[in-house]
Amino acid sequence: MKINFTNFPQEFKLLKKELIKKFVHLGNKGEYVLGNELYQFEKNIENYLNVKHVVGVGNWTEGMIMLLKALNFKKGDEIITVSNSFIATCGAIVMSGCKPILVDIKNDLNIDPALIEKKISKKTKAIMPVHLSGIPANLKALKKICKKHKLILLEDAAHAFGIKYYNQYLGTIGKVGVFSLHPRKSFHVFGDGGLIVTNDTKLYKKIMLMRNHGLKNRNESLIWGTNSRLDNLQAGFGNLMLKKIDKWNKIQLNIAKHYSRNLKNLVEIPEYDLNISNPSFHQYIIKVKYRNKLKNYLKKNGIDTAIHYPIPIHRQKAFKKQYGTIKLPKTEFYSNKILSLPINPYLKKREVDFIIKKIKQFYNES
Repeated sequence: MKINFTNFPQEFKLLKKELIKKFVHLGNKGEYVLGNELYQFEKNIENYLNVKHVVGVGNWTEGMIMLLKALNFKKGDEIITVSNSFIATCGAIVMSGCKPILVDIKNDLNIDPALIEKKISKKTKAIMPVHLSGIPANLKALKKICKKHKLILLEDAAHAFGIKYYNQYLGTIGKVGVFSLHPRKSFHVFGDGGLIVTNDTKLYKKIMLMRNHGLKNRNESLIWGTNSRLDNLQAGFGNLMLKKIDKWNKIQLNIAKHYSRNLKNLVEIPEYDLNISNPSFHQYIIKVKYRNKLKNYLKKNGIDTAIHYPIPIHRQKAFKKQYGTIKLPKTEFYSNKILSLPINPYLKKREVDFIIKKIKQFYNES
């Protein structure tokens, strides 16, 4: 049996008719950039998330860079975040002229609020948790810290579309949330894309200008901006996917529960509280002994896995060259133990059972 980590061909096969219909519809209208489909997509997301404003942008990274500039953060301003994330989390901070201040994590792989306050300085402007795998960070604790120190709470919600923290959607709890629409995300388009969501009208208006060269019309620019517009076609695909995301998130949560029930005595399963949130499980990350051996064993048995993330950001050459070396003991420890198992809405129960069976066989033979 061959089990891929992702199954884009199967997804395309199932959605092909709808996607082609949308493509033909938009092609016949000749609307490719900043068209009605994008405006409707933004409105649909506003209604779904119960948030005042949504801006469709080129991708998460460009969205975050624009956001930090729109917030008037200056060169050297500090943003507290984590190292066990994709490089873009810190890359966007650095590209905006700010400095990432990295804090270690808890066992759930999210930022540890207890370690934050000693990292706060006069230059600190914001705290940015990453809701890794769609499992929410401790936002109650983070909001208290932000209020105490007059900091902005930014949410890296790239993995967490459609997931609630108690009764409010992730990405809408801080001042601003930024989502990725990359094809690897649970809620995605068929290329690059991103969303900025906020209830701050003044900030929204500024970002809307910035994503389109600062233009108020075709020929007049009010502020310096850039080109980071979500394409109309991708917005059209997003409108199709929005109708399906609740179902997909539910399927992935059920797969995650099945993994956890069957693997809890062999590996460290993800930590989450269903009384707080039903995670999206953009990834299902276990912590294991003999990680590399297990990964190779599963590969030999036709099972693709991944690691999110094998090299923490603070150990990347780009980071060390600019900021030197720091130690984050838990982040470093878990980077050698974490393994992401296949999880997507098209994974069949027999495939999940086969993965479980092979993991059990590995540890019985070890």
